[in-house]
Amino acid sequence: MQQPLPKKTYDDAWGDTRVGYEPKPAYQPRKKAAGPQGNRLVGSIGSFLIVAAMCWGVYMVTANGLNAAPLLKFPGPVYLAGAGVIVSIISKFLG
Repeated sequence: MQQPLPKKTYDDAWGDTRVGYEPKPAYQPRKKAAGPQGNRLVGSIGSFLIVAAMCWGVYMVTANGLNAAPLLKFPGPVYLAGAGVIVSIISKFLG
């Protein structure tokens, strides 16, 4: 019958002992980084649509002194932001 190996113990500066820590090997292979996923051009278009909708919405709200009623009457920026989100989500699956 084979005897189990004794656990390594290390004394540290505080007088405690640590059990089970092994030194790292000299060579560790590099892990491959995940590449960019999705279509970058379509994602950029979606991001541009979202930013444009935010700018348009801020213009509409501040044109008449911080009045949000024009967004209810003309919901163009809301639709544009929604389209940008949809395009950004679709770009994740194209690729």
